[in-house]
Amino acid sequence: MLFSALLVALASSAISAPSLLSRHVLHEKRDGTPHLWEKRHRATPSQVLPIRIGLRQRNIENAESYIYDVADPDSPNFGKHWTAEEVANVFSPHPDTKNAVVNWLVDSGVDRSRLSLSKGHNWVQFDGTVEEAENLFATEYWHFEHVENGGHRLAVDAYSLPEHVQKHVDFVMPTVQLDGLKPVANTIHGGDALAKMPQGETLGSLPCGQLITVECLRKLYKFPAGKTAAAGNEIGIAEWADYLYGPDLPLFFKNFTDPEIPADTKPEFIAIDGGLTANLTTIAIGSGVEAALDVQSAYSIVHPQGVRYYQVGDGINVDSVGTFNIFLDALDESYCTYEGGDQPYVDPAYPDPNDNNLGYQGPLQCGGAPKSNVISDDETHTDEKNQGALPYFYQVRQCHEWMKLGLQGVSVLYASGDSGVANRYNSGYPNSCLNADQLFVDNNGTRFSPSFPVNCPYITSVGATTLIGNDTESGERAVSVPSTGPANAYYSGGGFSNIFPLPSYQASAVQHFNEHYAPNYGPNVYNTSGKARGFPDVAAIGLSVATVWNASLYGVGGTSASTPIFAGIVTLLNEARIAIGKGPIGFLNPTFYKHPQAFNDITIGNNPGCGTDGFNATPGWDPVTGLGTPNYEKLLPIFLDLP
Repeated sequence: MLFSALLVALASSAISAPSLLSRHVLHEKRDGTPHLWEKRHRATPSQVLPIRIGLRQRNIENAESYIYDVADPDSPNFGKHWTAEEVANVFSPHPDTKNAVVNWLVDSGVDRSRLSLSKGHNWVQFDGTVEEAENLFATEYWHFEHVENGGHRLAVDAYSLPEHVQKHVDFVMPTVQLDGLKPVANTIHGGDALAKMPQGETLGSLPCGQLITVECLRKLYKFPAGKTAAAGNEIGIAEWADYLYGPDLPLFFKNFTDPEIPADTKPEFIAIDGGLTANLTTIAIGSGVEAALDVQSAYSIVHPQGVRYYQVGDGINVDSVGTFNIFLDALDESYCTYEGGDQPYVDPAYPDPNDNNLGYQGPLQCGGAPKSNVISDDETHTDEKNQGALPYFYQVRQCHEWMKLGLQGVSVLYASGDSGVANRYNSGYPNSCLNADQLFVDNNGTRFSPSFPVNCPYITSVGATTLIGNDTESGERAVSVPSTGPANAYYSGGGFSNIFPLPSYQASAVQHFNEHYAPNYGPNVYNTSGKARGFPDVAAIGLSVATVWNASLYGVGGTSASTPIFAGIVTLLNEARIAIGKGPIGFLNPTFYKHPQAFNDITIGNNPGCGTDGFNATPGWDPVTGLGTPNYEKLLPIFLDLP
C-alpha cells in the first residue's frame, strides 16, 4: 500500500492527556492548514459527540486475491461469485478485535451499556463528551469555520490510540475529517458541458459530429439493440440530489430511440433515504440534466431491458461529501453503522437534522435495495489527498466496499472526472491541484490531483472522447473543451493515485506507458514511481450526447455522459451471457486488461491541468482514455467464451 504523506500510522505521539502518553501512538494526522477551513476555538468539554470507531475487518489483506479468484479470466473459479452472507462472514471483524476495543473503552470509563455494535459488527458506537473523547484519543477538539460558507465543524489535527488497540482500528470519527459543505452553484451544470440544440431535431437529422445519438453510438461501437424484455439484468443508475423529470422520457423516446421505446416506459424507482419519485409533476423541485442524460442514454442502448434508478438522499441534507456511503448502506446492511449516518460530519445523518424540516425524517436505510449487475455512477469526485474531506482510511475502507460488490458479481463504473489531471469538487469550484508536499491547494498548485473514488482499483473508471470530425468514420480523440477559466474547461480526468498501489491486472499496461510515453515532469508533479493505480481504465464518447431536459434538446458532455454509455454496452454483454445460461461478468478490469485488442485505441489528445499539458493519449493504455473505447463485436466472443 502506498501510504499518504498526510498520515503516519505508527509514529509515537501524544496530543494531550498526559496520563496516557506512555501508551498512545499516533493514528491519523492532518499536515498543514486544511483548505478553506480555519481553526477558531476549543470545543466545550461537556459537548456530546456521536463517536464511531471503525473496526479492522478480518481477511481484508486477502481482498485482492479474493476478487481475482472470481474475476481473473484465467482463474478456475471465474464467475463463481459470492453471496452477501459469504461476504459479510468472511470480512466481519475478529472477535478479538471487538473485545479489544470494547474492553479498552470500558476500562477507560465508558459504561458498557452505552456501547452498541453495527449490524455487521464493523463499528462500535457511543455518544460521549468532548472531554471523554480527548482523553480516549489523546487529542484536542477545536471548532473549525469554513471561510467561504461560514459553516462550522468539530475536528482535531491528530489523534492517537493505545498501542494494543491501534491494530484493531481503521479510524475514528469525528476526528481529522472536514467536509466540503454544500456545493456552490454550478457554472456548468453537474460538471456537464451543455449546448442547447435547435428544436424539432430527431434521430439522424444532425450529423454525429454535432449531436451524438444511439445511431451514432451503434456505428462507433458496433453493438446491437437489446433483445431481452425479461427482468433480471436491469442497468443501475445512481443519482444524488439530481432528479429525473418524468415527462422528458416520452419526448426522448419518440425522437431519439430506434426502435422507438414505448412512451409509458419508466425506470424501476428505488428511493434511498428520502429520494424523490422519478415522475415529478413539476420541475420546481429541481429536475437535473444529469439524471436525464444517464437514464435516456442507458435506455437507448439496453431497451427492452430495464433501468433501475437509485435516487439517493433527500436533496436537502447534502452538506457533506460522503454520500457514496449511504448508497452502499442501502445495498449492504453489514456496512451500516448503528442507527443513522456512517461518519458524523462527513456522511448525511437521518432523520435529516436540518432545521427547515423539509428533509427526510425516516431512519437511514440499511440494506434492502436490490443490486444490479451493472451500476453506473458519476457523482462528484473529491481530491484523494484533501484530508479535510475524506481521510486516507475512509477512502481505503470504502474502496473495499466496492470490491465486495465485485465479489457478488456487480460491475461498478465511475466517471473519471472532467478536469484533466486537476480536480474539482464540482464545476462551481476552481480546479484543485496540489503543492510539492501533496497538500490540497487551488489552481495555483503544480502537482497533479487524483480523484476519489476512481483511484480505487476495484471499480472501472471511464474517461471521455469526442469525434475528430463530423462523422463516426473520422474516429475519436480525447475530449477537449478549453474555456475562459479552469472551472469551466473540460478534459478527461486521469492520472496516478498517491494512495492506492498498482493492481496486478494493470501492471503490464502501466509499465508500457511509463517506459515509452510518460512525460518528463518528475516526481514533484505526479506519482512517477510506477507502482501506483492508474486511471481511467476505459473511455467512451462524452460530448454532445443527445438529451431531452425540461422539454428542450441539449447536447450534453462530461465523463458522466461516457459512463452510462459504457455501462449500457456492458449490460448488453451480460445480456448475451445470460441468454446462454451464464452469469454476469462482475468486476470487469482483469478481463479488459487481458484483451486490449477489443478496444478502439485512442491516440490523439491530452488532459491538461496544474500548469502542464497533462498526459497524452498514446498507443496502448494511457491515463487519459485508458485502454480506449469499446468494440462490442470484439468484446462479445471474449465474454461468451468465459465460464
